[in-house]
Amino acid sequence: MHASHSATSVCPPGRAGRYAAPGRRTAALALAGATLAGVTLAAPEARADGGIDVSSSSSYALEAKKEAVTATMTITVRNDRPSVRTGNYLQYFYLPSIAVPVPADAEQLTATSDGAALSVSRQATKDPSTALATISFPSNLTYGQTRTVTVRFVLTGQEPRSKDQTRVGPGYATFAVYGPGDSGQNTVEVVLPKSMRFDATTDLFSREKNGATNTYTATRNNQDTGFWAVISARDPKVAKTEKVPIGGQQVTVSAYQDDPRWLSFVTSRMTTGVPVLERLIGTPWPGGLTTVREDRSVNVRGFDGWFDSRASEIVIGEELDQETLYHELTHAWATTGTLGERWISEGIAQELAARAVTELGGTPRRQRPVSPRSKAAIPLSTWGADAGRAQAADAYGYPASYRVVRTLLGGLSEDARTTVLAAAVAGDSAYGAPGEGPLGSIGSGWQRFFDLMEIVGESDRTAPAFSKWVLTPDQLAQLTPRSSALAAYRAVDLADGDFLPPRGVRRSMTTWDFTAAQQALREVQALGGAALDVQQAAERNDLEVPEEVAGLYQLAEDSGDYADLEDTLPQAAAALDAVGESGRAAAADRNPFAALGARLLDLDGKAAEADRRLAEAELDEAVAAADEATAAARWITWLGVGVVLGGLVLLALLALVGRWLVRWRARRRLARAEAAAAPEPPVSEPPVSQESVVHAGGSVLDDAAGPPPEGAPTADGR
Repeated sequence: MHASHSATSVCPPGRAGRYAAPGRRTAALALAGATLAGVTLAAPEARADGGIDVSSSSSYALEAKKEAVTATMTITVRNDRPSVRTGNYLQYFYLPSIAVPVPADAEQLTATSDGAALSVSRQATKDPSTALATISFPSNLTYGQTRTVTVRFVLTGQEPRSKDQTRVGPGYATFAVYGPGDSGQNTVEVVLPKSMRFDATTDLFSREKNGATNTYTATRNNQDTGFWAVISARDPKVAKTEKVPIGGQQVTVSAYQDDPRWLSFVTSRMTTGVPVLERLIGTPWPGGLTTVREDRSVNVRGFDGWFDSRASEIVIGEELDQETLYHELTHAWATTGTLGERWISEGIAQELAARAVTELGGTPRRQRPVSPRSKAAIPLSTWGADAGRAQAADAYGYPASYRVVRTLLGGLSEDARTTVLAAAVAGDSAYGAPGEGPLGSIGSGWQRFFDLMEIVGESDRTAPAFSKWVLTPDQLAQLTPRSSALAAYRAVDLADGDFLPPRGVRRSMTTWDFTAAQQALREVQALGGAALDVQQAAERNDLEVPEEVAGLYQLAEDSGDYADLEDTLPQAAAALDAVGESGRAAAADRNPFAALGARLLDLDGKAAEADRRLAEAELDEAVAAADEATAAARWITWLGVGVVLGGLVLLALLALVGRWLVRWRARRRLARAEAAAAPEPPVSEPPVSQESVVHAGGSVLDDAAGPPPEGAPTADGR
């Protein structure tokens, strides 16, 4: 079981880490007897307020190298109870001894007074860690007399997991300190090497630095008969460590140097347990953990362990307790930062720890039975932070939280459970779309968890369990307007098909602002049919509704957006129809003429442009591009035929022109040849013009003049 304070999740002790303050009789200074006119009578137990004045100064010094704690208690006792005459009898009071609690394993236990050794006897108590040392005076301490006694002993501690919880080992120590004395007359100090961290079962200590040591001093009593506390000291650098790979990171497991069994146990259970937790929660290991450390400091604060996100570490005691380990590991996911309330994070952590133990073949420990009708019961929504120490309410809060979460999750299928848990630890809203992000913060985490259980998990146990265990009367009253708003929300959600209702509506539902939610629901109620038309247009055109188009409806935030949707939704449906038509036209089977025309008109490019405009919710542009593509598709065959026919005509013309050019070029060559071969006329004869020569070579003149003279060149140059 766990609790959460600030950035730390802690677990109250189950079997380990319980430190009981000594009882009244154990802690009291004993008044041995009273004599009444020569008759000895048993006297009642006496304390300072019964006529005995006590002051003391106690010191506990840890010597790390010797692995020992040296304790010195200097106690001054004065008998302030005068004799009392009753008739013929004189009743007087005396003190023959004192009894003080000491650690059960205290060694070299001695007591001296005025330089002389006193007799010391030791008696066991119900607490295996505590004994009662009775110190006898050399003579009875009568009215007005004072005696100072110095008690000394040494602590070396027991092995890890011993019933006696005193520990003194390499780099660590856990021991009880006690100082008998009246209020204002009692000082207890603990001296530790400065390398060691200090924890105690009380916050009454103040620290003073003294070179190589730190001294922690308490001067206020916390018991009727003096001061009592359990101290934990730890040097994190003195440890035996091992790296464990988890989710792509290396986590350091740090154990006492003399406790290899704990190190082996924790590393093996982490390796097998984390994959089980990942599957139970439905999300991979989130990280945020660097160290798992053995340290009884959590026990002296009243817990079995804690997850400290600020230090990125888990701290647990020396017990070989896989359930506590899995509980703390679950807090890597289940934190109050994402879940909002302590009871949710602690309940989820304990439920999943118990499930993990069961799946790995173990048996979870039984939780203490609790009832919401008991005197200790509180609404779990009021169970606050623990300020680093176990509180009275924790005895109810932990088992009650576990019971509620077990009831809620136990009614879900495995898939529904992991879906709810994954959304819960991710901080998602029950009204959100995957990856949409926060829909607004709410004052208390119970509302979001309520929504996730009832809406995402579809659990009919939600309202009864919350009403019985979690909610105050004022919080319970919020369920009525929520019920009405949720009914209206579901009607809108049903009418708009697969779309989520507009974001403004979903934000108000998430934050439990049901007045705003009802107003928004009335505004969007008439839009459901148009939203459905958009989806049906996509379906009949074999298209997916693009995210940007769906966003026109689903991401609408306010009244202005809702009013705009009256126009934009029909536009979106029309755009889907237009783009669908253009897409079909572009995708139609094409004969060779149509294929040629499609390439010439870039039909595929026009259809793609329509798709792009639609995907970006540019609705008018999408329709225009789609119409252009559709229109072009009507002409591609004719264009192809025209291009082919035009090409054939052009080829024929080109062939005729080519033939003409060939003949023309031939005539030109012939004319030049004839001109070059003709004899030069005599000088005396009149010159013949070039034009006459040229025409003489023509075929028409040849026909008119008859055959050429013998030896004259022919038309082809021969």
